[in-house]
Amino acid sequence: MLLHSLKHTFIGLGILAITAHAGLVNAISVTVNDEPITLYEIHKLSNVQSVSLKDALEQLVQERLEESQIKLLGIRADAFDVQSRIESVAAQNGISVMELRNLIESKGMAWDEYNAQIEKTIKQEKLYSRIFASSIEPFDTAQVRAYYDANLDEFKRANRIVVTRYDGPNEESLKRIRAAPMSLVSGVSTTREVLSAKDQNQRVQYYLDQTPVGAFTPIIQGQSGATMYLVELKDKMETLPFDRVQNAIAKHLEDERREEIIRNYFEKLKARADIVVLRRP
Repeated sequence: MLLHSLKHTFIGLGILAITAHAGLVNAISVTVNDEPITLYEIHKLSNVQSVSLKDALEQLVQERLEESQIKLLGIRADAFDVQSRIESVAAQNGISVMELRNLIESKGMAWDEYNAQIEKTIKQEKLYSRIFASSIEPFDTAQVRAYYDANLDEFKRANRIVVTRYDGPNEESLKRIRAAPMSLVSGVSTTREVLSAKDQNQRVQYYLDQTPVGAFTPIIQGQSGATMYLVELKDKMETLPFDRVQNAIAKHLEDERREEIIRNYFEKLKARADIVVLRRP
């Protein structure tokens, strides 16, 4: 009888422990302008993207700041905006909207989730357009040339490149692959390709040129998802003349400036925001 009572006591304690753990996981970790971030969100993002809890929290804080600015500025993406973007994505891929839907769902993403992601992307684009509106000035030829002359090794091009191409529904899915290359991520497909320099657009070729053998290129975001390449082999090398890479360098410099502007913008927002840490992850 005593043994029977002890068993029930331990079972009861176990249930209480599980319940307490569940409550802790769902507890609020941080509030940003009164908007909560839970421990569950932090741990989930950390696992999905294979990043530290600190980096996951930083990303979620920026997301809340973005959402706060989008709301403050009255930025909207209505049903027409979303539908137009979806039709554009389908048209660019030479398929119908229904075929696009079937493709998205076959990769494990619900159609409503895809629509919500498109809506979020449109709002972010509108926010960033406002941030950049008075901040981005084009680089002149002298600045672009100076970068070229100081970094000639970057412009040695392989005319033949063997790669594995990764296509995913979003940037986060490819970040998971980059963090753990042997992992299987839902919605990500791979294709082994032999690329010729003359057949690539300037931006893709620029990234391929900058990426050493055995490494991943930066993630390239497109209308229908994200792409990156694992460079396996380069041969038939040559140094490209300035006029062939001028536009790609200018785009690269502008991208770097945009990243810096975004980083500074959100650092200022973060400094002014009401951020309260309740529980550290």
